[in-house]
Amino acid sequence: MNPPANGPPTKPPARRPGRPAQPTDIPAESEILERGLAAFAELGYEGASVRELARRLGVSHNFINDRYGSKEQFWRAVIDRSMTAQVARLGAVLNVPGEDELARLRELVRAFHQANIAEPDLPRILKYESIRGSNRLDYVFQHYLVPVRDAVAPLVESLVAQGRVQPFPLDLMVYAVIAMTSVNAEVPLVTLLGDSFATDPSGFAAMLSDVVLDGLVVEPEG
Repeated sequence: MNPPANGPPTKPPARRPGRPAQPTDIPAESEILERGLAAFAELGYEGASVRELARRLGVSHNFINDRYGSKEQFWRAVIDRSMTAQVARLGAVLNVPGEDELARLRELVRAFHQANIAEPDLPRILKYESIRGSNRLDYVFQHYLVPVRDAVAPLVESLVAQGRVQPFPLDLMVYAVIAMTSVNAEVPLVTLLGDSFATDPSGFAAMLSDVVLDGLVVEPEG
């Protein structure tokens, strides 16, 4: 039976005890991970509290633990999104059929540097972890860097055997390539040195790639 039209208003049913209601306007997953990437890049892992992350994501305080399990699991989800995309770009270059091996190595290094220029927050996070050392650095190394290194190693070994690349240790070569990505974490310093980066970040990265490769390549005699 309906209450009289002019009777007292009915009260909404009381919520049962349990977790607080979640907001209905939660950002899309891609937006959440993108905001998380920016937050970790700016604040570092230790500086990014769960409360501050929730504020930047525009979600409730319990959201990260409810959806991801912990702050560290959320960090991994953020890194997985960016690293998976980057590894896919490198794989596309590495698997081009019929290309000269040295040209393929050059394009691979350039693709790596360009990917980091396109998403500068990722190298900032990795630089932060690389300085400190952590299980998070181990996670990135084992899940992403090792597979890429192992995929590139036969290409480098072939070029060394042909006498087209200097026989430097592979770990030295890999570090030389990775070290150049720190330009994104050191923009204030780079801009003090000159205006090349500010004028053309992509071109600056391409020249860095050439600096690395020209130190590895053996010029043919004559």
